[in-house]
Amino acid sequence: MRKINSDATEMIPVRLIVSIAIVAAIAFMVVIASSNLRVLLAEQQVEKECRSLESSLCTMLSSGAARDIDETGAAEGTKRIQTFSLPDSLVYLCFGGDPDFSGTGVFQPDLIEDGTVIVYKVEGGSNKVMWLPKETCKFREGTIVDNKWVIAGTGQSYIIHSGGKITLVFECVQKSHQVYILIHGNDGISP
Repeated sequence: MRKINSDATEMIPVRLIVSIAIVAAIAFMVVIASSNLRVLLAEQQVEKECRSLESSLCTMLSSGAARDIDETGAAEGTKRIQTFSLPDSLVYLCFGGDPDFSGTGVFQPDLIEDGTVIVYKVEGGSNKVMWLPKETCKFREGTIVDNKWVIAGTGQSYIIHSGGKITLVFECVQKSHQVYILIHGNDGISP
């Protein structure tokens, strides 16, 4: 007659529970890692677009001509047309300032360091800042006055607050002998 080991039969449910707990822990870590990976990939996509723009604008500023916006009959300045392919998780991309400097979620078009910065944020991530050369890269939002693009108000940043494909025109202009990068577009955010 065979003797049944009662200890072994009691261990089977315990091993099953431990195995299920280990599988659940691994699945949980995979979910966390995938969400972090999505944020990282979205931030890299925005940074790639901004680096491409930075390269194009540096070329424009070093070899292009600036339009004097104080003169009504001045010839157009050198322009660059940039199409951005931005992730849907983009919270904002700002040229010239940090639109949510206070962290309240209310966007303000205030300039930082005379507009020599690009700031962006994707959902789940933190603010990312790209500083540009102070002597040359000074962004300003534009507005149309008498069929000409001019600097909006006394100068404000331009904010993109959604993802997708967006095309912007960047023009080299000067005002009072100071060179700026005028963005042909209006984000609808007032100071």
